[in-house]
Amino acid sequence: MTAPGRPKRTSRLWSALGVVLIFAGWELAARLMGPMLMATPLEALRSIGVLAGDPGFWAHSRDSLTRIAVGVGTGCGIGFALGVLAGHDARLRGLLEPLRWLLMAIPPVVVVVLAMLWFGLGSGMVIFITILMMAPGMYVNTVKGMRMIDAGLLEMGQVYRFGAWTRLRHIYLPALAAPLTAALLIAACGGVRLVVMAEVLGAESGVGYALANARSTFDSGRLYAWVLLILGLVALLEFLLLQPIQRRLTRWQEPSHA
Repeated sequence: MTAPGRPKRTSRLWSALGVVLIFAGWELAARLMGPMLMATPLEALRSIGVLAGDPGFWAHSRDSLTRIAVGVGTGCGIGFALGVLAGHDARLRGLLEPLRWLLMAIPPVVVVVLAMLWFGLGSGMVIFITILMMAPGMYVNTVKGMRMIDAGLLEMGQVYRFGAWTRLRHIYLPALAAPLTAALLIAACGGVRLVVMAEVLGAESGVGYALANARSTFDSGRLYAWVLLILGLVALLEFLLLQPIQRRLTRWQEPSHA
């Protein structure tokens, strides 16, 4: 009986086929629904070229990227730090549990409405919402990862008197690699969607604001151009940032490091 091998990597050919099927379905839906309700992929791509020549395009993109970076980065940082501390201390974990449950149970739209009352329209409201929604997911994954760390490794760190930074780098981060990278992927994709949603509902600039304007003028080409750009941003975050981080954190699990 042969031993099971390592899981195979996702086939790029099949991934490309999946993209083709999505665009084919989009083309079919656009033809059935008509140009007023849905632009075709080609029309959306043409509208991207028009958007790139608009000075407002770069201003909206800059505002949204800043909000995503600050909101997602701060939210993940807070969630990770609290998760590491709570993984060490059961009392802190119990103290934070009601707040974690509250933040994960409350609908994002309710948070948007409250943030609009507290902060008004603008970047402050969007960043506050993003931090509040991103932190719990990172916290939960970090706590679960901390509680699964081999007790023998922790005892070894105590015997050799590892400092806080050494323990974090050589014990915690390798053990947390799998849940941490999964949480980062979810946070990045969810953060982009959350920022755009908040901008649609209550911002005076940004991609979501431009998206809402295109919807109000029934400019389906421009609307779906923004949708394509949002998808492109998520793809860039995953393939150029998150996957390299994942490979670096899990490099020790490769056969050559066994």
